[in-house]
Amino acid sequence: MSAARETRHFIHINGRWVHYRRFGEGPAVLVLHGSPQSSCAVAPFCRALAVEGHCAIAPDTPGNGLSTPLGGEPSSADYAEALSGFADALGLGRVGLYGFHTGAAIACVFAARFAARVSAVAFNGLSAWTEAERKALLAAYLPRFAPVWDGSHMTWAWARIEEQTVFFPWYESTPASRMVYDVPPPAALHQNAIDLLEAGDGYRAPYASAFNFRTDQWLPRVSCPTLIVAAARDPLRPHLTRPVFATRAVATFDDQAGLAATALAHLAAHPGDPPPPPPASGEDGDGLARGWQEGIAWTGRLAGAGRPLILLHGAGGSGRIFAPVIPLLDRQRPLLVPDLPGHGRSAATEDGVPSTIATTADSVAARLKAMGCDRPAIAGVGLGGQLAGHLVQTGQASAAGMLGPVTRDGTDPLDVAAPPLTPVWDGGHLLRAFRIARWERLFDPWYRRDRAHAMPQANLDPADIQGRAMDLLGAGDRWALALAAQRRDREPPPPSVSALADPAAWATPLRRFGV
Repeated sequence: MSAARETRHFIHINGRWVHYRRFGEGPAVLVLHGSPQSSCAVAPFCRALAVEGHCAIAPDTPGNGLSTPLGGEPSSADYAEALSGFADALGLGRVGLYGFHTGAAIACVFAARFAARVSAVAFNGLSAWTEAERKALLAAYLPRFAPVWDGSHMTWAWARIEEQTVFFPWYESTPASRMVYDVPPPAALHQNAIDLLEAGDGYRAPYASAFNFRTDQWLPRVSCPTLIVAAARDPLRPHLTRPVFATRAVATFDDQAGLAATALAHLAAHPGDPPPPPPASGEDGDGLARGWQEGIAWTGRLAGAGRPLILLHGAGGSGRIFAPVIPLLDRQRPLLVPDLPGHGRSAATEDGVPSTIATTADSVAARLKAMGCDRPAIAGVGLGGQLAGHLVQTGQASAAGMLGPVTRDGTDPLDVAAPPLTPVWDGGHLLRAFRIARWERLFDPWYRRDRAHAMPQANLDPADIQGRAMDLLGAGDRWALALAAQRRDREPPPPSVSALADPAAWATPLRRFGV
């Protein structure tokens, strides 16, 4: 097993879900990302920590990635308090700290307020705003964000992420604001854009806390061994010359490798305590859990009486389609809603793609069995229903059923039915995903936009359409591979559980399905 092996986890704390990544074994280091990002952004540094014999733990800060927001207008102190609750919930003792930009501000408050549990801290890009800078940034840096019917918010999100690699602040495209970074390749821009889109309007809260952060109030209270660094091209590098840092040693690096190596050496010289093993999954007060099983993300309830019920989404989707129905089902019965390989949250960690119905079904069944779900009842949408049918035929499930109307697609070329969603330089794939998600609610199949294929009026709420667009982007080009597998399966589909398209209407027939 690789020392840098990544695992992902959920934990439920004070009514909020916290998602985090964990790498390696050894003294614990909490690694805090910047804005508008998630823990995915600091994964390379976490892997480097793991290789050097540390256990790197990187949470999505509240409101980012898959973590629930704090609500209101939280300060850096509120985020540090939430981080303390997270450390308590994981049973952490003394820890090392590493923070980048927004994460550096949170780390500074944490190290000041909870000094007894910090062995050392490394700040990468710790800010020290002037009052004029603070006022300007709070006024213009954080426009409100909401999905709109035509998908133009997707174009804005991509352009916003691009601009911040060229100008600081991003909204001032002047020679004075021009930076000297290389614009990252589309795949890197895509991940940052996805982080922004997942946060939605909530992206503004962590940013605002960082702009309101006052280094002069917190840094003097940090007593542990401290490293303050910045990359030479970091727009926050000039801050290190400001008076608040006059009594602290600071360093600037021309290359990221030198910066990372110095931060690693600093944290290694002042190790924290090894953490206990992570919990298998998080669980809220109603018994609803979230977790991963060998790279497959899932939501549901593991405990309960009766035969487990499994719900499988369709090609290009995720388990979020079942969100309206889960609260309406029997809470006493075991229930699992996984994201299929290469889809939804599973896409970030699962290398496999749906090559055939049989291989995908067997892969899912093996994970379900490892979680104690032997011969469950399985109902699915589209591809999910076909997987259920295969599992019944092979004796791996006790009952199979199809949810929702059967699509009429099946013969058109795949590049028509599932156009490429590979990240491209202008971000056009983001808009394409949103437009496809909207047309899916008006025509069946979505790309045959004529009267013969018109559907009854469906929910066209942009926020709801955005959820489907994010699913399509999560699957990316695996959407087409999943459709290809679906088309190759010539077995008759399992019986219909409900032919209605509204997921909330599936609850009544599902309550007795496969009991």
